[in-house]
Amino acid sequence: MASYSSFFAILLLSFFFLSASSAQPSSSSRPSGLVFSVIRDPSTLQYLTKISLGKVPINVVVDLGRKSSWICSSQGCASTSGDVTVQTNNLKDGDWVSGPNVTARGISLGCESNTGVLRGLAKGAEGIAGLGRSGFSLASQFSAAFRFPQKFALDLSSTSEGSMYFGDGPYTNQQSRFPLAYTPLITNSYFPSDYFVDVKSIEIDNANVTYDKGLLSINNKNGVGGTKFSTLVPYTTMETSIYKAFTNLYINRAQAMNISAVAPAWPFHACFSASTIENRPDGLVVPKILLGLSNNVKWMIGSGNSLKLVKKNVYCLAFVDGGSKPKTSIVIGGHQMEFNIIEFDIPRSRLGFSPPVEV
Repeated sequence: MASYSSFFAILLLSFFFLSASSAQPSSSSRPSGLVFSVIRDPSTLQYLTKISLGKVPINVVVDLGRKSSWICSSQGCASTSGDVTVQTNNLKDGDWVSGPNVTARGISLGCESNTGVLRGLAKGAEGIAGLGRSGFSLASQFSAAFRFPQKFALDLSSTSEGSMYFGDGPYTNQQSRFPLAYTPLITNSYFPSDYFVDVKSIEIDNANVTYDKGLLSINNKNGVGGTKFSTLVPYTTMETSIYKAFTNLYINRAQAMNISAVAPAWPFHACFSASTIENRPDGLVVPKILLGLSNNVKWMIGSGNSLKLVKKNVYCLAFVDGGSKPKTSIVIGGHQMEFNIIEFDIPRSRLGFSPPVEV
């Protein structure tokens, strides 16, 4: 995963962010929420959405922890702010429906004329949509423009079009899902725009993964450790010792279910024969993974999020070794977030999540 961090470190150094306008975003409309379509790029595994500046839609990569948004314009950067057209969402007879388009005025965006900053982004992307904890993030600016709560939710998918919501919702298929469970968001003063949660335990089929608990605490002196979310990391990464203990226990539990191991397939280490895994209408019958979080809540990572079909008849445990000295011990990636509604409620400093829809 070093290539991801290296790329964005270089990007931060090379990217010239223009000073934001002092004017606050505004709008004459007051919808309860907004919705954006999100698709996953099959090559980079990044998530793309469109920002419509006036009548021109621009493809941008969704970056959950980035403080601000920016676009690349080879024709030059004349302004740091613009009008963004967005779609509202609503309920009709209890069902989710798309609402009319509205315009947010004075949304501040960074701009870069050097197309070199696009290296490493998905093909066709012309910038980044920043969702981090910051006054310049899209969540903050849309909240100011439309005067709704400063929160947003992701409903990502790798098999179809997903969604990104701002404001109060409603969320697609929300009425057919269980209510969201909530756990506190915690702050890392060294990485203040990222979204961290407190993982208390990792369980596989009711057995605890054994690891150094200190790794999941945030070091106040350097910000190292803890658990955060990232849409730029395709698969959840774990510090090496946690990863080894996690995969060893998973393999052990899989063998107890007569699931046969096969040769690894990069970047994964634990892979299994699909012919030995029972496939039911509600998902694959495999060891259950639970993350124990603050507030005594547990997040079940369903089989569709824990495994990845890498080739015919081979499933792999879709977690990656993050190295022995990562800045963050666990980074929950896109694959594990898919088919869940994950809500980031910034004023209440809490994260909400729904049980996954098995696919």
